[in-house]
Amino acid sequence: MIKTGILFCSLLVATALSAAEIKGTILQVDKAENRVVLKTERGEETFLTTKETKGVEHAKQGAKVMVIFSEKDGQPKISEIAPER
Repeated sequence: MIKTGILFCSLLVATALSAAEIKGTILQVDKAENRVVLKTERGEETFLTTKETKGVEHAKQGAKVMVIFSEKDGQPKISEIAPER
């Protein structure tokens, strides 16, 4: 029973660490390179989009958005773009 609880907690932590959320303003969208540049509180950050990225229609220069991303192959890849609320 204790082993099951430890395994469950380990899976929860791994899932929580696999994706991050950040808010910012889109500075640039490069569809040919599948790249979005955001101005965030940390500065300018570049993220990559994929075929699976949801909400790409919200990726317009000047739009205030919330981006959910995870590091894959050493690169920040966006899983979802949504208008900032």
